Amino acid sequence: MQLSIRCIALMLALCLLSAIGSAHVPEIAGGQVTVVPDAAKSYAWYGILETGDEVDLYLLTVGEGGEIRLSLSTPDRGTAPTLALTGPGLDSTDPLPGGIVLPDGQGSIGMPADRQAVASYEPFTPMAIYERAELSIRAPVTGEYSVLVSGDEGRYTLATGYLEEFSIAEWVLVPVQVLAVRVWQGQPLLLVLLPVIGSVAAGILWFRKRTDGIRLWPGAWLLAVAGFSYIGSGILIITEMVIAGMVTGPESTMMITVIFAALPLVLGYLMVRNAGRLIGPPSLRDRGVILLYGILGFVFWAGVIIGPVLAIAAACMPECPVCRRNGEKRV
Repeated sequence: MQLSIRCIALMLALCLLSAIGSAHVPEIAGGQVTVVPDAAKSYAWYGILETGDEVDLYLLTVGEGGEIRLSLSTPDRGTAPTLALTGPGLDSTDPLPGGIVLPDGQGSIGMPADRQAVASYEPFTPMAIYERAELSIRAPVTGEYSVLVSGDEGRYTLATGYLEEFSIAEWVLVPVQVLAVRVWQGQPLLLVLLPVIGSVAAGILWFRKRTDGIRLWPGAWLLAVAGFSYIGSGILIITEMVIAGMVTGPESTMMITVIFAALPLVLGYLMVRNAGRLIGPPSLRDRGVILLYGILGFVFWAGVIIGPVLAIAAACMPECPVCRRNGEKRV
């Protein structure tokens, strides 16, 4: 039984990693001018136009022949900002917002918003979005190019780049960035975290009742709480999928989201079950498996960072002098 569950978890993990290839590094745009660190790397910039005449600017440094790939979308049906690109060597001189005048040697490309777009499903956040404009060209010369987003008050997402890659820090911090995206969407942070908080609170009460009268190794409680946080994060993903699905209707890409949710749920179940068996100080092998649970939490964005930290803390917890081995345990 235990082996089969872990095999299922492994298969889900492989499916998830194969799907990551279309994910963007999420970033909250800071202010009206944003310097994109790498024009080739795939970022999703979440911004807000506070007024209809505001212009948000994104600066890209691109070498000659390098691809400039842009995509503009919004989470709101009534918001449809426009996209424009300016830079050296561009042949066209499309009109720009706010009467912006370009220096000699620079051109501009304007992309009007598609106001007839229907909602589509974004599986990684997850979210319902309206695709407004896309642009992909080769840079005619090396230089700095400017992306302008303007024309409509409201929220938008600008995707830049095409290389799907994450640094370790970016990967680990994705859950925090996604929480920031939920706030950007207008969802109260406490309400977003309710599935995780509720899962941990209800789980602690259930675990305490289930282990009443059993002297567990103290680290077992840390492992159990971490497991409940994993389960809560899986429930959170399903909740956001349902919210988005109420706008888009059922879509095949929701299977990717289901995989994202299933992995934390399976890992959390294994962690809680094994925590209830730790009735004495763990062996070195036990600690290794608990440590693996923590690492997998970071890999699969489970437990909103706190869960994996608790699991790793449990693996490193020293033996308690008053604890005694009181039978067999398994992890």
